Amino acid sequence: MSLENLTLGTEIRAAREEAGYSIKKVADIIRIRETLMTEIEADNFSSCGGNAYARGHIRTIAKVLKLDPDELIAKFAEITGDFDRPMIDLLEDSSPVSQRTARSPISYKSMASVAAGVLALLIAVPAVSSLFPSGKTSSVAPSSQVVAPSTTDQSSTVVATKTSGVSLVVSGISGKSWIGIQDASGAQVFSGMLTSGQVKSFNNSQLLQVTIGNAAAVSLNVNGEEFGTPGGIGEVVHLTFTPDNSNNG
Repeated sequence: MSLENLTLGTEIRAAREEAGYSIKKVADIIRIRETLMTEIEADNFSSCGGNAYARGHIRTIAKVLKLDPDELIAKFAEITGDFDRPMIDLLEDSSPVSQRTARSPISYKSMASVAAGVLALLIAVPAVSSLFPSGKTSSVAPSSQVVAPSTTDQSSTVVATKTSGVSLVVSGISGKSWIGIQDASGAQVFSGMLTSGQVKSFNNSQLLQVTIGNAAAVSLNVNGEEFGTPGGIGEVVHLTFTPDNSNNG
């Protein structure tokens, strides 16, 4: 299998096994816990102490296993959504609320001119009306306004139906996130980025294993039932869904 099609953790594990190293051997060389090495190979970086430490571990592992560190860091960025930018940029990307545009400064001179014009109009209208005899006011025909029926963007509405086995619908709701889907055998079903407005559907007769790099950026529908947002901004989550809608993640 091409390394480009492997997840970060899977590529590290494949390179370690090809080199004939055990997990303990690599962990001892780079001086980290054996359990942490196991979690990294499972694309779980929550115990690394932050993304900066995780990138450091990944670069050290790449050096030991003779892998390209830049390619591994790029895959890490796809998983977590952390592209070595300031945190404020990441929060703005994931926020569903658009930035407010700056208001132009108020010109008090313009306000004074408008007020003077309104006052002159209030004085002039009664004076002009007094020059003409009063009569029946012309009736104004009501405007025939046509109210267009509201429409719903069908592309943003997801209708999930229950099927045999397990069904999963992942919808991008804000920002972007990397998602990885594996079946019961551990085979990679999908690996890639999901942006706001995009929808992906997956089905399997037994179970689906799900890894999400930015949990707040997506919403899940499992077996026809709303699961909602599985976590917070920048949070990496690992979930397992079965036909009875149980989550063992």
